[in-house]
Amino acid sequence: MKRPKLKKASKRMSCSKRFKIKKKVQEHNRKVRKEAKKRGPKKQKKDISIPNEAPFKEAILREAQLRKQKREELKAAQKLERQKEVAKKRNLEAKKSDKTEKPQKKKKKAKKEKPRKSKPLNANPERSFCREVNKVIETSDVILEVLDARDPLGTRCMEAEEAVLRFPNKKLLLILNKIDLVPKENVENWISILNEELPTLAFKCSTQVRERSLETKKPLKPGCIDVTKGTLCLGSSALLRILHAVCPSKNDGIKVGLLGFSNVGKSSLVNTMKEVHVCNVGAIKGTTKISQEVNIDNQIKLIDSPGFVVSPNNQAIAITLRSVFQTKDSDIMEAVRVILKHSDKQKLMLQYNISDFRNPLEFLTLLARKRGMLKKGGVVDMESASKLFLNDWMGARMSYYSQPQAMRSEHIDPGITERMRKGINFKQLTQDNADTVKALKCPSSVSAIQFKSASMTRGIMDENEIKEEDEEAEVEEEEQEVEDVQDLGDVKVTLDEEKVEEQCQDVSTEQSSTQEKANTVPRSVSFDKHEDEADDSYDFNSDFI
Repeated sequence: MKRPKLKKASKRMSCSKRFKIKKKVQEHNRKVRKEAKKRGPKKQKKDISIPNEAPFKEAILREAQLRKQKREELKAAQKLERQKEVAKKRNLEAKKSDKTEKPQKKKKKAKKEKPRKSKPLNANPERSFCREVNKVIETSDVILEVLDARDPLGTRCMEAEEAVLRFPNKKLLLILNKIDLVPKENVENWISILNEELPTLAFKCSTQVRERSLETKKPLKPGCIDVTKGTLCLGSSALLRILHAVCPSKNDGIKVGLLGFSNVGKSSLVNTMKEVHVCNVGAIKGTTKISQEVNIDNQIKLIDSPGFVVSPNNQAIAITLRSVFQTKDSDIMEAVRVILKHSDKQKLMLQYNISDFRNPLEFLTLLARKRGMLKKGGVVDMESASKLFLNDWMGARMSYYSQPQAMRSEHIDPGITERMRKGINFKQLTQDNADTVKALKCPSSVSAIQFKSASMTRGIMDENEIKEEDEEAEVEEEEQEVEDVQDLGDVKVTLDEEKVEEQCQDVSTEQSSTQEKANTVPRSVSFDKHEDEADDSYDFNSDFI
């Protein structure tokens, strides 16, 4: 059968559709022409072939061919090297995967020994801190021990001063920092007491210094006030005058080392003297990890150092305030408890505007509710409240002071005092301290919190005295093992005693049963033989059980 022919689709369409298509085509062509005009005419490539009339055409072509060949060889060599590197990486990855897949065979040992982990370089930062402090003492010509004016006696370290005094040619000066947080009368009393032993200079660091990257500003016109500049420092000119006086000559310079416990303001003092932010500072303890040298001028070079390592033999308040390392939550809570124990309760209530409290836990609860430190469900965030209180206490927000205590240190005699004052104009130093205190804006004794200071804080200067964490853990494990063995021995002894008692009880019960049986069983008596004969002969009528 013949297949029917399909009718072709008609090309007829409405005029509106036809004109619409035509219009779109025209618009498209117009855009193409416009883009072509913007691009401009195509530039024909220049023919860089060598003309036949050029001399030495064959030599030039030969050189070009050689250069092309060298480029191709270089590309091939680079490609081969890349392939080799990829193959090496693949082999290493395959070996690693094989090691992880293969189970490690465990060797049975008679005694189980724990493998000691390889210690990193900074496993114990306390040792590195001791090393850095001793290095600063050895390399410096003048030592400045920075003290916190809120607790000058607690921030002095007798071991560090003794280490400095072993060198007869080194000078030791005291810098009483943060004097703007203490009442004026208290500052004057502490300066007079400390000056009896070592030359003491009152100092106040600048709260804001220029960043190193920023350019120096143009001097302002007279009568204008620079609002961007922080509070000015006090005592820097007097310190420079003393250090220049100690220099052996105008051409020879000196190195000045800064020592002190953490958070007393050593790095801030360096930034203030340099007038540029060169050392990292912060309210967190232990910001400075290594010593850092900073040139003040052609003669004076300051050396910043880490804080002293606190000895564990100190009182609880000294360990709490001066220790660099505090990370556990239990340590933070204990620190708050110790500080509250040695502080004035009424002043703390006025400072934080809270009601009366009976214990540290209640104090932190009231403080957290006052500052809105609440967790999900209205639970008080004790950790955040304790950290807030510690930051306020360690930083410059809290004004507290300790009463001056007139006492003479055992390691400083009048001869050492005279040696340290040699070359220093003591009258000028006293006048500078008086001018500094006069220019201060200090809190009153009514608003400041009275704090009961302890004696000098003992530090560790010999890194061998610091026990490693692994050693302490091993000692604790050995003690625990000994205690376990003793406990096991005690248990065995008690078990043996119980067994003996049980055996004795069994024997006694057996004896009692035999006696009862003997009493109950009837005995036959023979009158044929005498008693003496009965003793020598065996009587079969008697019953032995």
